Amino acid sequence: MQYRVLGKTGLSVSVIGIGALQMGNCTLEEAKAILQEAHVGGMNYIDTARAYGESEARLGQALKELELRETFILSSKGIKRDLASFQSDFETTLNNLQTDYLDLFFIHDVSTAANWKAVRENGILDYALELKKQGRIRHLGISTHDCQIGEQIIRTRLFEAAMLAYNPTNREAEDTLFPVCQQFGMGIIIMKPYGGGILTEKRSAEMGFSITAEEALRYAASNPYVTCVIPGTDQIDYVRLGLKVGSSPLSMTDEERRLIMDKIDIKVKNYCRGCGYCLPCVRGIPIPTVLKLYNRWQVFGGTDWSHMHQITEEYTVSVPDGHTADQCIGCMQCTKRCPFNLPIPDLMKEAAAKLRRYPASK
Repeated sequence: MQYRVLGKTGLSVSVIGIGALQMGNCTLEEAKAILQEAHVGGMNYIDTARAYGESEARLGQALKELELRETFILSSKGIKRDLASFQSDFETTLNNLQTDYLDLFFIHDVSTAANWKAVRENGILDYALELKKQGRIRHLGISTHDCQIGEQIIRTRLFEAAMLAYNPTNREAEDTLFPVCQQFGMGIIIMKPYGGGILTEKRSAEMGFSITAEEALRYAASNPYVTCVIPGTDQIDYVRLGLKVGSSPLSMTDEERRLIMDKIDIKVKNYCRGCGYCLPCVRGIPIPTVLKLYNRWQVFGGTDWSHMHQITEEYTVSVPDGHTADQCIGCMQCTKRCPFNLPIPDLMKEAAAKLRRYPASK
């Protein structure tokens, strides 16, 4: 495994780490197996968040039973924008992870001017800086999906690391935030290297093109500005892929990078990355699931009847009655939370008009 220094934190981190968004869906034994495999192979960075359901709790118990807490660089994130909730969430995070400190803590998804204002004016930034003084967090970072807001934040010089989205379909940060982070000595952690899963064998085929997860991971990790890439890792095979990429030569020529980008032909304008930040829906609609199926329908609808049958079958099985796209009331709460500003209520109307369900069997 190759290692890089995370900017002015001085931390030596594996070039591929563990993104634990879905770790809460693993059993304790599965989580332990993932962490053990990662540890043996040289991965030393784990990222989770209070907003990731049971992820923190599962990681905390697994790390305790394996006695590996001190072996990993452990990071989590807080997303609440009122101070009392942010403080409460931080205490819950430490409790869940069964630790008295975090190596790195991110103020999560500061992607709008209103969010950044709330972080400053509601006492959240001051509280996070105080936690650092106390040693309860060793280093402070920021995560954002917006390059303009991100640059404002980075130029304050208050943060030591930035968590940014980067992949062959989302390259904006490459020419904007990456050089600014380097200027101010900030390490760069890359989220969404698979574009929410679309840059993998199965999902890319569903979207009408072809790319491998290995190609997408190498693309992100080969950028010289990048310190560490954290793909979603909730299966042993994903760990092994990360270990393979992280232990292989990572330099790529401009031509190699262009060839990867040329493979991608996303025919859907408003496609869902599957991050889940839109949830929970007040009507209980599993929004990422519905949009993933609708995105596939947009590619294959009316042209591939076998694929349309699969979509109908999956919509029938995976989306419960009473929680289908037509139940959307247009409250806009999901849109406010979506880091990609998707017009979700409009997409729900379109999905309701196009997606079909098989009648319940008697």
